[in-house]
Amino acid sequence: MMASPVKRVLVCRPTHFTVDYIINPHMQPYSIDTSKAAAQWQTLIDTLQSLNIKVEIIDQQEHVPDMVFAKDQGIVRKGSVLLANFRYRQRQTERQYYRKWFQAHRFTVIDMSNMFIFEGADTLFFGDMLFVGVGYRASVASCEELAQRLGVDVVPLRLVDPFFYHLDMGFLAINPETAFYYPGAFSTGSQQLVKRFVPNLYELSTKAARSYAANSFVSGRDIVIPTGTPPDFKENLKQLNLRIHEVDISEFKKAGGGINCLINVLE
Repeated sequence: MMASPVKRVLVCRPTHFTVDYIINPHMQPYSIDTSKAAAQWQTLIDTLQSLNIKVEIIDQQEHVPDMVFAKDQGIVRKGSVLLANFRYRQRQTERQYYRKWFQAHRFTVIDMSNMFIFEGADTLFFGDMLFVGVGYRASVASCEELAQRLGVDVVPLRLVDPFFYHLDMGFLAINPETAFYYPGAFSTGSQQLVKRFVPNLYELSTKAARSYAANSFVSGRDIVIPTGTPPDFKENLKQLNLRIHEVDISEFKKAGGGINCLINVLE
């Protein structure tokens, strides 16, 4: 079984992409080569378009360097968007720009209660369920409201390694029955949940996980992965009959974001 091909995505042009602060262990302040980042981003866009994916672009505003990570902004589903509640004040301004974009493009905008934090990169639909990575950027308390707002069953997965601070750093869904995950990113109990709900489960090695393998992007039979992932990961992808497209996103890794972080699926 293959995942459905992605039809349309939202990305943010990295006009003002920098690392000005530290809110995760990956961040390397003032180290971004902006020209290189722009070229890497364009290569990613070209790759997505080569897969017949329509790419919508929001322009980045000044003083919100992490705005480039469109996946974080919320959950898009059936013409609606549930906007993120960011934990860190450095990121909270981003939401107003995305709100305006979604409203201008006729999405129904839904807000969570202010008391609950969550970010889009901590959420992933797997079959009929929504997996939520809790512990760093999403609270356990947010899960009940996510279930109510979206009308789905929610499975919280506790993240225990700050290097894997978002769910999409340690978990990669290939299709409704298949996924990769890095056990060390999750608590023992959550590892058991993953094994229970994923029929065809592959373990990522530490080397693969730290190369941002889980932060790849899947569209049908195609997968866009970061350069530098180890051979065993790519061999597993080939065994699953996936077409591999490699893109260098080294500048974005300096901020703790990968390929999937840069893309929000609209449909």
